[in-house]
Amino acid sequence: MSNRRLKREFFDRSAVIVAPELLGKYLVRKLKSGETLSGMITEVEAYVGEKDLGSHAAGGRRTKRTEVMYGAPGHAYVYFTYGMHWLINVVCSKVDDPQALLIRGLDTVTGPARLTKALSIDGKFHGEDLTENKELWLEDRGVVIKKEDIMVTPRIGIPYAREWKEKPLRFIIQQT
Repeated sequence: MSNRRLKREFFDRSAVIVAPELLGKYLVRKLKSGETLSGMITEVEAYVGEKDLGSHAAGGRRTKRTEVMYGAPGHAYVYFTYGMHWLINVVCSKVDDPQALLIRGLDTVTGPARLTKALSIDGKFHGEDLTENKELWLEDRGVVIKKEDIMVTPRIGIPYAREWKEKPLRFIIQQT
């Protein structure tokens, strides 16, 4: 573990505020073998609560799966999609305000399903506290991403989200 680990306070803000600041941070996975895998976060999407029609919590849907989004910030919201892929989000904002950031890309691998596969992240991490977990966490290694190096676009893969599919909630480090 590292003293560079992101603390709960980092995530205890709106996902839209946390999103650009999470770029350049590292997702770290320590395997049972002792090997440590990591990658710098290069792309995230913000999901901003019950009003967000792209969110799994849209309209106040509280299910066993989404309940973690209503909990304390800094926890992992990991879910299985398309019957074959795990995706990882980190919960943001206050308790009972279900906001989260989907981690979509790392410097080592692009795509939310590819990165969970590369780092051996699966459903066992759903609900885990990333500010304390010994196998999966986020850390600051001092990389600074300038505002002008961040591209903000609409999210992808949510055609059902009506007007919310066009909102600028996807944050990407621009390639130079």
